[in-house]
Amino acid sequence: MRTVVLTIAQALVFLLLGIALGCGVNAVRTKGHIDIGRDYFTPPTHGDPGTTKPTSQPIPYAVLTFEQLVQLYDDPKRQTGEYLFVDAREDEDYNAGHIPGAIQCDHYQLDRFIDNVLQFAAVAEKVVVYCKGGDCEDSLMVCADLEARDILRERLFLFAGGWDEWSAKQMRSETREERAP
Repeated sequence: MRTVVLTIAQALVFLLLGIALGCGVNAVRTKGHIDIGRDYFTPPTHGDPGTTKPTSQPIPYAVLTFEQLVQLYDDPKRQTGEYLFVDAREDEDYNAGHIPGAIQCDHYQLDRFIDNVLQFAAVAEKVVVYCKGGDCEDSLMVCADLEARDILRERLFLFAGGWDEWSAKQMRSETREERAP
């Protein structure tokens, strides 16, 4: 019996040492830091705080087509900060290419980006959020994050085609312009 108690006590000591070491390393990390108090797995809520909307439900934000996005991009209001473009992708994807002038806000590293985004979003008339496109829901989560921080839903717009559609159509557009006499 004494051996069993001693084994359990040793296991608990090792467990506590592991937890302490893990928390200590997490506390000093800058990139990839895990916020222990944050729920990373609950989908964004819309409407009542106790409800969540699965992806089959309608998107609660205005969705822009590529043509509408280009109109906003070409509008002089974008240059004055009245239209803000937010890229919801991770560092590697953002650094590989993004819509010119877009600022980054990775939902999974929100603490790193949210203050910078909020200073611009607070004064913007329209905030356009995009991610990769297709099945990517990161832009939807960033919109929910911004709405939770008092950015009005009416000012939030999703570009569902995301970076994939932007880069594909812009490449075709640039190729046509180069061939034009």
